[in-house]
Amino acid sequence: MEQILRSKEMAEIILLPVRHHSPACAWHIRRMIRRLKPDAVLIEGPENAQSLIPVMTHEDTKAPFAVYCSYQDIKGEIGDKEGYYKCYYPFLDYSPELAALRECKTLGIESCFMDLPYREILAACEESRTKGSSGDRLLSGSQFWDRLCERTGLRSFEEFWEKYFEIRGLRMEDEKWFQMLLGYCRIIREDTPPEQIRSEGCEARERFMAGKLLKKARELGENGRVLAVTGGFHTPGLEEYIRKSREERVSETEPAALTGKTSDRAASGLNGEEGVYLMPYSMEETDAWSGYASGMPFPGFYQKIWEKLEHIGPENGVYEEAVLDFLIETGREGRQKEGVPTAYDEICALEQARGLAMLREKKEPGAWELKDAVLASFIKGECTLSTDRPLRILKKRMTGTRLGKLCDQAQVPPLIRDFERQCAGFGIRSRSALEAKRILTPFSNQKHRDESKFFNRLLFLGADFARKTRGPDLRLNRDRNMMRETWVYGWRPSTGAALMDVSVHGATIEEAAVSLARERLKQEQDAEKAALLLTSAFEMGLEREMEPVYETVSRIILEDTRFYAVAEALSRLRMLQELQGLYRVFLPFEKLIEGCYEKLVILLPSMTRIREEDLDMTMKALKLLYQTGGRPGCSREDYFDALGRMREDGDLHPGLEGCIHGILYGSGREEAGEAEQAASGYLSGTRDRLLKTALFFRGVFFTARDLVFAENGFIAMLDYFFGEVEDGEFMELLPQLRLAFGCFTPGELRRIGSLAAGLHGEKRLETGGQPVLPGVLSYGKELEQYVKTAMEEKQDEG
Repeated sequence: MEQILRSKEMAEIILLPVRHHSPACAWHIRRMIRRLKPDAVLIEGPENAQSLIPVMTHEDTKAPFAVYCSYQDIKGEIGDKEGYYKCYYPFLDYSPELAALRECKTLGIESCFMDLPYREILAACEESRTKGSSGDRLLSGSQFWDRLCERTGLRSFEEFWEKYFEIRGLRMEDEKWFQMLLGYCRIIREDTPPEQIRSEGCEARERFMAGKLLKKARELGENGRVLAVTGGFHTPGLEEYIRKSREERVSETEPAALTGKTSDRAASGLNGEEGVYLMPYSMEETDAWSGYASGMPFPGFYQKIWEKLEHIGPENGVYEEAVLDFLIETGREGRQKEGVPTAYDEICALEQARGLAMLREKKEPGAWELKDAVLASFIKGECTLSTDRPLRILKKRMTGTRLGKLCDQAQVPPLIRDFERQCAGFGIRSRSALEAKRILTPFSNQKHRDESKFFNRLLFLGADFARKTRGPDLRLNRDRNMMRETWVYGWRPSTGAALMDVSVHGATIEEAAVSLARERLKQEQDAEKAALLLTSAFEMGLEREMEPVYETVSRIILEDTRFYAVAEALSRLRMLQELQGLYRVFLPFEKLIEGCYEKLVILLPSMTRIREEDLDMTMKALKLLYQTGGRPGCSREDYFDALGRMREDGDLHPGLEGCIHGILYGSGREEAGEAEQAASGYLSGTRDRLLKTALFFRGVFFTARDLVFAENGFIAMLDYFFGEVEDGEFMELLPQLRLAFGCFTPGELRRIGSLAAGLHGEKRLETGGQPVLPGVLSYGKELEQYVKTAMEEKQDEG
């Protein structure tokens, strides 16, 4: 605790450092407010979230919840270009800030937030703009605590914190506890480079908060008292700014004293769109292990600690009581399926936790002793994926599954209201965690089509509310012949957060989907991915205000010089155009298809020297171009000119040469004899060229398999080819031959076999009968050998 003495013109200011989401911090903060009874409590939190405090402290609002801040930088004043920024300020029952707000409401004390608004933090931060600065991350990210843990024999900062600040701290006097925390924070602050403090916006935030404190102290006068609750890393900075202000008489009214480039931005004001809302949150999202920089691990465990603190107080072994509860709950759930661990194992685990706490010089066993005890007593033998179920159960319970709830007075973004309105219109239970199923027939029922579009939009926005389990999937080009869709949906902890995240993109689900599609396309340079994004827009039924999207996709296709990416884009666009009537989404695909076609025809002559593994993709592209040619704006003559230039290349891939001959034959531009002549060139050439005949056949069969039946020339060449290759060479060519003959139907293969048999004087190919199993064949060979040996012995005897 840092006490700044009052002067003649202002109130006493008391600075209380905290760690966010620390039960011990919340406990001591609440006791300090009760004992000191300040005139005002100023808390670290965005100043423009002040209006949310009545909702946060309402009796019907249940933690965890979060203050959600968003900012749309329309003019690129923060970054180099337009961008969307967002962050969360989570609150748990045992968050010191929430404990202070609730206690102030109970005692009738004025409370308010005093930190910079989120957009000003963004302007002040040179790094980590998507998150803003994080004092707690700096508290635990110093090299100092690495050495500290090494000296104290503890495995991590979290274990160090629990031992000295949580378990031991609950039994300390309030002032002594805050002095210990402040001493630690000062060491960490001194160990942090000044440029890092400045680049993460800490200086700007601390000067702003100091100004707020000074202003409130002057309003209250010399007989008042102001309490400040801030992250411990900021407390030394606040103290320095307040002392300097008294000496230099710095005005506390400036909005944000920023330096360097950001000062001009702050002075001129930011003109983007800002949103501040309260939203339900989940325990999982506040867990430090999930990536939340300012969080503590095991929020479910510390929630239990907080509940026991309020019920029995810190002197009655709250940690050991909580450890016992978790051991019993973990054991009970484990026995439901596997019958272990037993009650005796639970007793052993409790004794193990107590013994570990004693060895580690802890007053009580904590979260780390609980984990070690479960590992030692509940898992028999080696801990593997098949035996670690007790640890997984424990982790889930220590994380917690609680989902917060807001009172009816809470304001929510328009997008979430639109989500709830549409759910109600479709008869969907929007807030039920139980999964439900919907079977839709979108091609024959307009309401079902609207519901399918709604689910697809949520899927695109990443809302984690609904997923398709069966039905056509145009993105994967799968199950297009199915006429029904099966969706499974249900509210999840991440659903609200995801909807809040995308609320910066629009007031309705449709507006957000259109806006997000446009934003993603701005950074895209891949024609295939652009067409995939357009496929999503098609499934979502987005038609309005999509003209900029088409223009962007057209530009990407024009600039992309990768043949296969553009070919995949053309394939998708043709698919979408064919399905317009079925999906009742009519979009101008003709211009995009024309752009893809022209680009591919230009690139085609450069595709003669391809890799073996790219042959299939290239042949599909050649076939696709032939099928597309002849449409308005898609000149087939240009296509055939490109094929002619490819044939002039002496290093043309054999598979492509066969493919081109097949296309020319199918279009009536060459006779069957020309393809046969090309094939005979491979057969009569060098040994290496002979072996490439398999690739040539593969190309011909891919585009014109009826060439085989046009005349007997191809059958004779196939027969000659198989007679010329040796056994080892045949095995090497077998994969290519399988791909080549895979183009034929079973009936056609039987016909080819019969024609081949005719070349050798057989009327038909015998393919009937049942296949012989390898074991039966082996037994037959052994039996034949036995009979042969017996007959030879019989002859010798005769």
